[in-house]
Amino acid sequence: MTRFRGYRLHYTDAEAMESMCREADEFPAFFTPRDDDALFLDCGANIGVTMLECKRRWPQAKIICFEPDPFAFAALQRNVDVNDIPGVRCIEAAVSDCEGRATFYGDMSPTADGRGNSLNAGWAERPGSTSRTVACRRLSPLIGDQQVDFLKLDIEGSEQAVLQEIADKLQQIQAIYVEVHETPATMAENSVDAITSQLTAAGFTVDAQQRHYEFALPPHLAQWQAAARPRQTQLLCWR
Repeated sequence: MTRFRGYRLHYTDAEAMESMCREADEFPAFFTPRDDDALFLDCGANIGVTMLECKRRWPQAKIICFEPDPFAFAALQRNVDVNDIPGVRCIEAAVSDCEGRATFYGDMSPTADGRGNSLNAGWAERPGSTSRTVACRRLSPLIGDQQVDFLKLDIEGSEQAVLQEIADKLQQIQAIYVEVHETPATMAENSVDAITSQLTAAGFTVDAQQRHYEFALPPHLAQWQAAARPRQTQLLCWR
């Protein structure tokens, strides 16, 4: 356990936790909600660093967190409970373009760095990785007729499928942060160009920022990085 923004922060892997805390210094710097009780959807919440950062900035915000890794989810729920944070709902599921259950790939254990875990086998099925079946949820029924102030999608290679699933809900969303995960082998199903085109057509201004710094992926994926040539791009989208 450590401290983050005055909150108690439980985690599964120290290096992953430190990386996520560094990223929180600038996220989501491009966005300010219109109302105090803004609605945030945090997809790929991991242990809840983004959730805690948003609650520090906007205490009245309502946040729905999705996390399919059972060990990261346990830490996420614990961080909500031990800090007695109101207005947060945690859902143990992966966001997807279909309901039901699916295979989830990656590094899963009580002490794992699960930042590369995904439903997308092309991104997360690697030598030494494990898998398990997890619940999947679509966002469109949850959004319904609501206005969403901020959508975060950091789901390791399934971003395009989820955005296509909520295509008719995009007009109800004020701002989006998408971390696009692509490799030459997976670009046909998940690419920066396709996602940027969709969001631009939906009326968003889109600013793309490459993630080339040393903490973008866990160190144990260095060999895979050299072979697969992954690219991570942050899309900051607002109206």
